[in-house]
Amino acid sequence: MIGAGYGRYSTPKQCSIEVQFAYIRKYCREHGIELSESQLYDDEAMTGTRVKKRKGFHELLNAAKKHEFDCVVLYDLTRGSRDVVDWFTFRKYMKALGIEVYSVMDRLGDLDNPTDFLTELVTVGMGQTHVLTSRLKSMDKIDFLAKQGKFLGGYAPMGYDIKDGRYIINPIEAEYVRTIFTMYAAGRSYSEILKALPPGLHGKRGRPIGKNSLHEILRNERYIGKYTWCKRKVKYMSEWAGGGPSDRAVTIDNIIPQIIDWDTWERVRKRMEANKHNKLNNNHSNREYLLTGLLRCGYCGGAYIGITTTNKKGYEYKFYACGNKYRRHTCKAKNIAANDIEPLVVSLLRRSMRDGSMIEATADAILSAGSGENSRSEISALKKERSDLDGKINNLVDALSNGLNSPAVQARLTEFEGKRQILSQKIKELRPKPTLSRDYLIKELSKDAEKLEKDPACVKELLHKYIVKIDIFDDAIEIYSTADFSSVLPAGGEKIPMNAKSTEKILGTLSGIGCGGWI
Repeated sequence: MIGAGYGRYSTPKQCSIEVQFAYIRKYCREHGIELSESQLYDDEAMTGTRVKKRKGFHELLNAAKKHEFDCVVLYDLTRGSRDVVDWFTFRKYMKALGIEVYSVMDRLGDLDNPTDFLTELVTVGMGQTHVLTSRLKSMDKIDFLAKQGKFLGGYAPMGYDIKDGRYIINPIEAEYVRTIFTMYAAGRSYSEILKALPPGLHGKRGRPIGKNSLHEILRNERYIGKYTWCKRKVKYMSEWAGGGPSDRAVTIDNIIPQIIDWDTWERVRKRMEANKHNKLNNNHSNREYLLTGLLRCGYCGGAYIGITTTNKKGYEYKFYACGNKYRRHTCKAKNIAANDIEPLVVSLLRRSMRDGSMIEATADAILSAGSGENSRSEISALKKERSDLDGKINNLVDALSNGLNSPAVQARLTEFEGKRQILSQKIKELRPKPTLSRDYLIKELSKDAEKLEKDPACVKELLHKYIVKIDIFDDAIEIYSTADFSSVLPAGGEKIPMNAKSTEKILGTLSGIGCGGWI
């Protein structure tokens, strides 16, 4: 019998993945189950009440669907799920596939046997009850602190610091906030406000202040002394809860030191409402930008975003701009017209797929990525290193629990957690990958070439499938893809000059597109 193992924990204080796998291996040896390292699946720091976002769990389900094993072994039932519905959905799915489910610590019987079912229901029900009880206690504590106007974590808004759980004014930052409100109330634009602030000004999260930051600052009621908590139902059990009014909402006036006067706040609020109305009447959300997510600034590394402007005559103009330039004014890269860059890249992709170079290169890349031999000893060494790291993390967590809450301990814990994440990723990359036929891959990928020619709706999907990224410079673009685009250019390789004369010289007969004119 071939088996698979699954492990999960939600907090570092729980049984580590390595310990769970050790018990699972022992169980398999004692019961004659053949267990391969490639059939060990895990989810770290993931709650037991939410299976939707568990990557390892879904990898297990996909492998079960392909009948890669005959049984699944868990350390205990709650590692699978602490939700009654999710657990029995999993059990029924495995039963339908003919795959047994075993637990090292629990007895799992036949779901069709009333006694076995009741025993299992009680066990998983106790797990869900534990989660609900812990959640209720946590909510009660948070509500108690909220009703006192206490800071409940995260980052304080710009203009405030936190001392003993209370908001206090940061004089320097408060002046920046007043500048933002005063200028916006006077009708100034976000761009003008950003220019008036000190160059390189960063928010509490360490990111440069940009247009999105200004919008959030201008909406924050804490600047008029109003404390609010849990106004809307945002999440329930880590899932979106619809955003409706919350029965736990807490609102307290004049409990936070006021930075903005009421007159300025009202003028800002009225202007934002008017702008919101204008945006609703000019909704541009249906516009499509084919290269969104692919374009990167060659100077600052920021992602390019699609923008459309409309002149007084109603004519629209689409272009891409560096996000850091547009939002934060921290980059001076030039904009690039969508009508230049999009047809150029699409034409290059079509030419490359017509001659088969892109398809063959993609197939070879897939085969190359899955052809490496996994070293059992290397995986074992990495897991031992991760286990040692788990011990150090647990020690630091214990130290924090005992009151040793110093910046040095926090920094060390963050460092160890980062190293652990890297080790886990390396272990996953070393697991054996299924091998595929080159001819099969080429045959499947060739269907994309036909779709690219006949189905315009698939163009964006295929661009993102075959092109990794495109770096934009003032005088050239660099395309990173699964194949060398130079094979479909008369000369010049993949670095394509973007002024009209040189582009015409290099791109030759690309249907007169891709002149690369700059806005």
